[in-house]
Amino acid sequence: MAYNVIDLINKSIDMEERRKKLYENIGKQQKEHSSIKIMSKVLIKNIDKTIKHYKDLNKELKNIELEEIDFWTYDKISFLINQYNKKEYEVSFDNVGDYIKFSLNLEKDMYSLLIDIQGRFVKDIKDTYTKTYEILSDIISNRVKHIETLEKILKSRS
Repeated sequence: MAYNVIDLINKSIDMEERRKKLYENIGKQQKEHSSIKIMSKVLIKNIDKTIKHYKDLNKELKNIELEEIDFWTYDKISFLINQYNKKEYEVSFDNVGDYIKFSLNLEKDMYSLLIDIQGRFVKDIKDTYTKTYEILSDIISNRVKHIETLEKILKSRS
């Protein structure tokens, strides 16, 4: 079976679903901090938009010939994603500012993972002109927007 960027998009959807569950659990646990509960809903809504974007991208790519990802590269990427999914995060917050910082760190971790994954595809300059590289760039760009939004929210709170 040949792997392609659709497999990576599916793994990205899975990672987003995991984060969504994390935010849902945080929102449920926050009985005395309504602002954290509200922020959880905002973050979940953002994740839902990202998942929809990924699913739309999958539909769009179904009928396009895509570059194959060699087994060894895909295996390394799968390992990195599994390591990311195993990370444990302390989810104790006293206020919404700490929660936003926590979310920002999650976004930055995922951004770093995506940059690492994209870098593993580039063996020479022509690899930067592939559909796989282009799609990963789009996913990374989306992540940067999330980071910038959270940073703006944090800045406005200071």
